[in-house]
Amino acid sequence: MAKLRVLFFLVSLVVWATKVDVPVFAQVQTTDKKAEDMAGIEKLRQQDIAATLSQDPVALTDYWTEDAVRLGPNQPAEVGKQAIRESNERWSARPGFKVLSYVPETRDLTMLDGWAVEWGNFTGSYVESADGEVKQIRGNRLMVLKRLPDGSWKYFRGMGASFAVLAGQVPQAPSAPARTDVGRQADLAAIKKLNQKDKAAIEKIHQQDIAATLALDPVALTDLWTEDAVRLGPDQPAEVGKQAIRKSYERLAGFKVLSYVPETNHLTTMLDGWVVEWRYFTVSYVGSAGGEAKQVRGQVLGILKRLPDGSWRCFRVMGV
Repeated sequence: MAKLRVLFFLVSLVVWATKVDVPVFAQVQTTDKKAEDMAGIEKLRQQDIAATLSQDPVALTDYWTEDAVRLGPNQPAEVGKQAIRESNERWSARPGFKVLSYVPETRDLTMLDGWAVEWGNFTGSYVESADGEVKQIRGNRLMVLKRLPDGSWKYFRGMGASFAVLAGQVPQAPSAPARTDVGRQADLAAIKKLNQKDKAAIEKIHQQDIAATLALDPVALTDLWTEDAVRLGPDQPAEVGKQAIRKSYERLAGFKVLSYVPETNHLTTMLDGWVVEWRYFTVSYVGSAGGEAKQVRGQVLGILKRLPDGSWRCFRVMGV
């Protein structure tokens, strides 16, 4: 009987140790992995700074994924690493153009499983010729980062003003014909990682976006966003939180949107419940009663998030 009690005690001790040690070990692994990811992301940021200051086209290209897309004001989307490389080479080859300072500041970083979403500001200074006047630049940027199989981090999608645009080396692409809603639905249907329910919910928010924009209804426009959303433009202050976004919409009372046509949605699933998309859009509007109609073509980079009720909302969006 005594031997049985000893055996029971030993078995109980092993079970207790297993229950305690495994979660602790898993927690250590999780902590270590997070530290590795943060170190990898910081390395990426330092690469960005060093490459921008040196204007080395190889270094400027190296921190993008092969299927990356870089977006910015007054330029066509640069789709793929080769297109980004060619843009960087044109910029670096301009005589006299020199970056004097470049200071990016991360305002928020959302870590996902193998992905990260980062937004922030940057300041910089440059000259356009050897004896030229020093000019300042300030702007916002929205970046989607991806962890590669080797553990390194690179930019997968990015939007913001760039020194390459300032250097005047990127020509404006001609406007592509607008796609119909049927075409956009076909693109959405081709995404295999999304189930039918999510595809329908994402298409629903796209249609809500069109209807709310045409109506300029501040309530309907605000409803497209998560509570902790952030909306960014190229150089105006970031609108942080749903309430700030609502106030911005309310200030558009004098505007009238005549047409709004989103084009093809290039959408990628990051992981379950998160997608990133970019697209062109055209919009015509008048700024005041009796004002002249104006037409604008721009780009949007957005991260969408699925809520617990199954609906999708905008989490981070930048447009130029």
